[in-house]
Amino acid sequence: MANPCAGRGRGFKTAQRLENFLRERNVDYQMFFTERPNHATELAQQAAKKHSVVVALGGDGTITEVLEGIWQSSAHLGIIPAGTGNDYARGLQLPFDPMKALEVILQGYSTKIDVGVDRDKVFGVLASIGFPVTVIEYVNQCRDSSWLRGPLAILGGVVQTLRSLKSFQAQVTIDGNQYDVTTVGILVMNMPYGGGGLKFAPQAKYDDGLLTVVVIEDVTRFDLAKSLPLVYSGKHVNHPKVKFYQGKSISIDILDQLPKMFDGEIRWNTPLTIDIQPMATSVIVPTPKEHI
Repeated sequence: MANPCAGRGRGFKTAQRLENFLRERNVDYQMFFTERPNHATELAQQAAKKHSVVVALGGDGTITEVLEGIWQSSAHLGIIPAGTGNDYARGLQLPFDPMKALEVILQGYSTKIDVGVDRDKVFGVLASIGFPVTVIEYVNQCRDSSWLRGPLAILGGVVQTLRSLKSFQAQVTIDGNQYDVTTVGILVMNMPYGGGGLKFAPQAKYDDGLLTVVVIEDVTRFDLAKSLPLVYSGKHVNHPKVKFYQGKSISIDILDQLPKMFDGEIRWNTPLTIDIQPMATSVIVPTPKEHI
């Protein structure tokens, strides 16, 4: 499954390169291009009935759509990162170079990962509300007009979003324990990275049967801007306004509805009601000695 629009058109060119490579190697494959939102899920569902490996070529949103199509099947998920954030690749230690990522898929070493499920939506990296969602909204709106690419585009979105930073009241319930918080953003993490390399949850593991909840409390714009660079290395963990929780069942309720984000794709509105599905799907990753 290839998203031709991923990386502002880079997805189509990458798919052509990979097709040439596969033909030269006489590899049996089928290539499908997505044409609309959720199309990758439909294609993946059909592909999983006939193929043991279903590959997502695109950004984190495309990968999540493919995951949604195959996670209840016996098919393995292959990933070729070609988007803005590429946090699946970071979390799974996959190569960013498309050709190297394809080589990983061809060698066929796989591992099981947990999947987060919010009603009928699944995710592999993160779900979020508040400030992080506003950043992605800005990035998506300016996708064609801005010269910024990749993580720089997301960082630019952060700078712009700081101008309208707002806090809200939320009731967070984790495995039956309730917390009332004042926050600018909440992230439910299955892997450490989000937002194109921000290490929001250093302790998050994709195969431990737990989700990590990161609550960014009511901080000032200046404090958030000053502290953000620390997140790239995970050194924000001791910040007094950042709280971490872990659990298997997460619900987040707020008075006013807010949009929800799943792996870079914005869908519907709150509340968030998430359960972890341990070891729910198989993903092809580098063999241990090849981890980057």
